[in-house]
Amino acid sequence: MRSSLYYYRNKQEFDVFYNENDGKIECYDSLDNGNILIDGSYKIIDITDLIAYLSQEPRYVYQTRLRLKQLDDTSKVIISEQYANNALNIFPSIFEKTIPLYTIDDGKKVLKKNLRHKIYYYNLEQFDDIEKECKKQNIILSNFAGVNVIKNYENKIIIDITSTLQSMKGAEHIIYLLEQYFSIMSESTTIIVEVNELENVKKYLRLTFSEYLDISNLFKILPKSSLPHKELDNVRKIIDLTEDEKKDLFSSIDNRLIGHSNFKINLKSSLDRFLLMNKIGKKKIFSMFIMGNPGLGKTEIGRILSKTINPDAKIIKINFGNYSSQDALNSLIGSPAGYIGCDGGELSKKVKNNHVGVIICDEFEKADSEIKNFFLELLEDGKFTDSMSREYDLNGYIIVFTSNIKNENQFDEKMSPEFKSRISLICEFIPLNNEEKENYINHLINEFKNDLHKENISHKAIPDNLDIKYMDTDDLREIKERVYSKLMEYIE
Repeated sequence: MRSSLYYYRNKQEFDVFYNENDGKIECYDSLDNGNILIDGSYKIIDITDLIAYLSQEPRYVYQTRLRLKQLDDTSKVIISEQYANNALNIFPSIFEKTIPLYTIDDGKKVLKKNLRHKIYYYNLEQFDDIEKECKKQNIILSNFAGVNVIKNYENKIIIDITSTLQSMKGAEHIIYLLEQYFSIMSESTTIIVEVNELENVKKYLRLTFSEYLDISNLFKILPKSSLPHKELDNVRKIIDLTEDEKKDLFSSIDNRLIGHSNFKINLKSSLDRFLLMNKIGKKKIFSMFIMGNPGLGKTEIGRILSKTINPDAKIIKINFGNYSSQDALNSLIGSPAGYIGCDGGELSKKVKNNHVGVIICDEFEKADSEIKNFFLELLEDGKFTDSMSREYDLNGYIIVFTSNIKNENQFDEKMSPEFKSRISLICEFIPLNNEEKENYINHLINEFKNDLHKENISHKAIPDNLDIKYMDTDDLREIKERVYSKLMEYIE
């Protein structure tokens, strides 16, 4: 005969039910130790964790079904409402139907009880002082993993949930475990968290906490914590530009990038198309892949875009010639928590600390395959998650991939069709002709003169036409060095 499965709608209902039954509710025991709580010792069993686990690990369903068949009429099985239908689908031969623990009227009484809590945030450098204060005041300081060990401790307890929040990505069932604990924790228990995880607290546990307080409110001896600037705040992106600012950007592309006329026409029309697609939610990131020999100005377009969109921001540039090893992804987004030397990655740090929505990825053909797969997802989703489970939303960003690949045939050999399909604009840079090289030299001279005037640097009169040798090279970097060497002769 199949049993009924009783569900509770929220942690308030669970709390009332828990108190009504003197706390005699047990979770289904772990699947790997051979024990089972359905042996007559306990009459009320919560299988929420079990169903959450089996949803991710279905290979254990059969052996669990055999154990659940030991249920008798005196046992009562309960579950959180969000997992109730999953339980019926997984065990249709065990459970016949779901029944609420409380009627609507009962629920109204339950909801009168306020179970919202306070949480205290701290800076990482304050942790040693927090630990010292706890020892001095005989307070147990633990992480969430140690809750079961100290649950019967009668004195004050402080639970740090920082590491638990960092582990939550891809393991959302942890949210329920936290909510369940908070709904029944004693008044002598206090919750703290490192300040960088405060946004995750508000995101995942928004109905659990009503007050977010500085650690100095808990330990008066400690100085006030400093809240971090909100990640990606004040980032200037192409989608933020007014129509006039967009025209200025297009003028900068025309005037500051010498040569490559077809590319500039294609780039401007592609950017217009992206702005429309982004506005209607169809495209998150604009990406271009520029190939060609070194020194043709591939990186320069990224600099122009970056400095025009936000002149005050640092340029975000990553050289992927350094990302060819198997652990390259750790260098890019950080090592997983717990690794020796765990730290944030280069991309995570630069995106977090810079204020312009342009990323230049140089020598991308040298990147490890795992890196290329990472960018596949980034270009598709418009966001990425670092090793500490912090999410970075790059909606509206421009990513410039440059490569020393010489033509599209080599591109097809090095890059997958999936990667190619995600790129907004693919272009091959060819060497400038002699007239374009002369224009480039004149542009450098005029820019240099303007910089001298702006900084009020004294110098001799610089002639309009300098004798610069350029016909023997296509490398613009080399031509630039020749121009600057000649110009320095006029500095007093």
